Amino acid sequence: MKEPAKKKRSLLLLASDSDGKMGPNRLLSLYKAEPSISMEECPLQWWSTHAGAHLQRSALARKHLATPATSVPCERLFSLAGNIVQKKRAALTSENVNKLVCLSDWLREK
Repeated sequence: MKEPAKKKRSLLLLASDSDGKMGPNRLLSLYKAEPSISMEECPLQWWSTHAGAHLQRSALARKHLATPATSVPCERLFSLAGNIVQKKRAALTSENVNKLVCLSDWLREK
C-alpha cells in the first residue's frame, strides 16, 4: 500500500516547479501517469476520489460524464406532451399541461 503513495509523491515532486506550482504540461503528465480503471468501475466515482490531484480536469470530467448520452427521455416527454396537447385541448394552461404530463408519467410507472 505504501508503494503507490510513494510513487504519487515522487510524481508530484517531479511535476512541481521550483516555486511549487505545476504547469499545464506537467499536470497532464501527472494525469497520464495514473493507472487506468477497469470497464466495470464508475468513472464518476474515480474522478470524485481523485479530484484533489486533478482539480480542473475533475470538474470538467464530472460535468461531461454526468450528461446523459441519449436524448430518449427528452423525446419521450415531447411525445407524451404531444399526445396530451391536441386541437381539442388547445386551451389548456401550461400549468395544467405540466400536471397532466406528470400524472401520466406517474401512472405509467405503476
